[in-house]
Amino acid sequence: MRILKNILSQLHIYMIWLILAALLWGWIFTFVTDTTPAKKVVVFIDAPSCMDKELRLELEKDMPKGLRMIQIHPFTYAMFDENTLLRADLYIVPASKAEEYRDSFTPLDGNVLVDYPVSSRGGILVYDAQAKTGSATDYITYTVPGEEGEDYYLFVGTKSIHAASLNNIGDDAALAVAETLLRMK
Repeated sequence: MRILKNILSQLHIYMIWLILAALLWGWIFTFVTDTTPAKKVVVFIDAPSCMDKELRLELEKDMPKGLRMIQIHPFTYAMFDENTLLRADLYIVPASKAEEYRDSFTPLDGNVLVDYPVSSRGGILVYDAQAKTGSATDYITYTVPGEEGEDYYLFVGTKSIHAASLNNIGDDAALAVAETLLRMK
């Protein structure tokens, strides 16, 4: 009984140590599994479903020099940290939401990714709902069965440091990743 009483009287100290240990290990995990923006390309996808880990591994097979990683995230990933979403390099969004996010996109021109026509929306069509064909369909589910699908577009972020051909900042790693993604079936 006395031992239990001693433990309970010190419970607040144990809880503080537990919280500090969790924060420390969380910081270590983030430090080991992440890198600076200059060494990664971040892609956000607003689709019903995405096999992000598998897509990341496939894109990293043809990763541009100087990068350490490519990160793929659904839009829900940024639910608590909007800055992560606003600083992304590439976006894949449905046509119905393209206008909503317009301020986050740098308009593409036909001279950047010459093999892919730029739409009037300023992005590149990655999924044609009428033809039911698109890029990376082995990894990205663009339509929900039983629902009417819509076109999806790829855009480059205005704050991307990997789109020098568009905004004269950094390198063109995001454009190289975009080209790899567009070639994927």
